[in-house]
Amino acid sequence: MLLIINAGSQTTKFALFDAKLNFISNGKTFRKDKKYHFKLRIRNEEGREGTSEKEITKKQFLNPTKLIRNNIEGKVDKIGFRIVHGGEEFREPTELTKEVVQKLEALNDLAPLHNPPALNRAKQFRKEFINTPLFGIFDTAFHQTIPEKAFLYGLPYDFYKQHAVRRYGFHGTSVRYVLDELNHIDSGHSKVIVCHLGGGSSITAIKDNKSVDTSMGFTPLEGLIMSTRSGDVDNAVIYYLVEKQGFSLEELQKIENKKSGVRGISGETADMRKLLELEKNDNKRAKLAIDMYVYRIQKMIGSYIAALNGIDALVFTAGIGEGSDIIRKRICEKLKYAGIEIDDGINGGRIDVSDNLKISTEKSKATWVIPTNEELQIAREINTL
Repeated sequence: MLLIINAGSQTTKFALFDAKLNFISNGKTFRKDKKYHFKLRIRNEEGREGTSEKEITKKQFLNPTKLIRNNIEGKVDKIGFRIVHGGEEFREPTELTKEVVQKLEALNDLAPLHNPPALNRAKQFRKEFINTPLFGIFDTAFHQTIPEKAFLYGLPYDFYKQHAVRRYGFHGTSVRYVLDELNHIDSGHSKVIVCHLGGGSSITAIKDNKSVDTSMGFTPLEGLIMSTRSGDVDNAVIYYLVEKQGFSLEELQKIENKKSGVRGISGETADMRKLLELEKNDNKRAKLAIDMYVYRIQKMIGSYIAALNGIDALVFTAGIGEGSDIIRKRICEKLKYAGIEIDDGINGGRIDVSDNLKISTEKSKATWVIPTNEELQIAREINTL
């Protein structure tokens, strides 16, 4: 069996697959109402699914290895971990030896919200699954095909050579999955743009199945306006705030990563559904946050249409991409010049899309909602090792 671990700062998700990549179970640990919980979904031999949820201790939340192991029947052959930042060195699925983990820990500052919890979980699982090989799958790996003209910054070239300062891109595991799905259900598209719109959001331009540009950069902070991340900001703003407000760089890093985005603009929430409800009630800042969010996406898509010299297919995925018909419609309203037009009869009312859904009109360029499945993609990649 293949066990997949996707660890974040607030949750640990897992999924279990058999050798033929059939789903067996999944679950997650999370906080709710100041308490710790464990949710489990299991599919039995007849294909029926059952779901349960229970309260757990803080100790189990911080180290869920025994909790997860106790809910697995049979031998685990391989364990795969989603690791956000692999730098330039880690371009392929890699066994997480002690030496590899040490190298990855040196990259923690590049993805402070994501890499440390993933590597911490790997260490915990190593102690519980002593004889089971552990592998890392890197979000940055898919974007290693981006050319220098797109991944370098307009900074002295020595910064790249000495400190590997460059654009890396993220969400690569998700993008690879939805691209494979698109090729399976609607093949033949050379120029594809994938919009991974969730709590963290990014857009990727793909030419002949290879990433040629993406909106996130050196860290997952760059690019689009996100739930709590600012996205692109003029560096001079940071210098100005240090001088005027006396902020430390650590404080500004926290502000840009956790207190900005639509949460910071609205002053209310990072939840897009709640923002849309507030907008209905004439909340001007909620409307402004949504407008800015949509505009930045439209602008990024437009730039990638130029970079690709056209577009054959547009794909929405992740929490907001799959979950909000309203946001998809608003984004596409300004893309008619590129031959993209969605069918309101298909798109309207389709929230939390769980199956691949084509939402474009017959005369439009192909536009799809494809639910992502990072755990299955990781399982596919480690299954061949």
